[in-house]
Amino acid sequence: MNNAEHFKTYGFAVLRELATKEEMAKLYEYTLQNVPFGNLKDGQVNGSPSFYQDKEMKKYHQKLWPKLEEETQVKLQATFCYYRTYRKGAILRWHKDRMAAEITASLNIGQQGELWDLWVMDADENAHQITLAPGDVAIYRGGKLNHWRGKLVNADYVSQVIFCFIDQAGKNHLGTVTEWLNKSYRQCRKWLGIKW
Repeated sequence: MNNAEHFKTYGFAVLRELATKEEMAKLYEYTLQNVPFGNLKDGQVNGSPSFYQDKEMKKYHQKLWPKLEEETQVKLQATFCYYRTYRKGAILRWHKDRMAAEITASLNIGQQGELWDLWVMDADENAHQITLAPGDVAIYRGGKLNHWRGKLVNADYVSQVIFCFIDQAGKNHLGTVTEWLNKSYRQCRKWLGIKW
């Protein structure tokens, strides 16, 4: 079964080595330098700095977009991206993504220590354990499938970037509108000098 068939059947696919180790090493260093400046209270994984619409990650969003479409055979519309550097002890609770993240691609950038598994529950309620090395991507229907990560024990400074899309063939145009409003709200807060 190829990636497109797997994505269609199960709602997710694992894409190996979509980015090079050299690219990831450089990007990982970038994420480590930014740790002191991240949002520590994003409401999802407090204490692990997160960054919404980071300029470097937006470049990767654009770069990987055609590859993700090719691998899944789904016409995608980019909505937003963010990355987080998870600290030891972090837990990403079981959840589904918001409308603007109908389809989510999670790229492992790097970590200090062991690889930290992502879990995805398919439509038949089977849990799938996904281990991503730096440069690997898990793409899944984040708005439909529950996904999570158990407590981070054997690593620290785990940097992951999430690229979010909607399916252009679908009817989720509200996801694009709500994300535009979210971006505008954040930009206004930035202009006014209001912290998180």
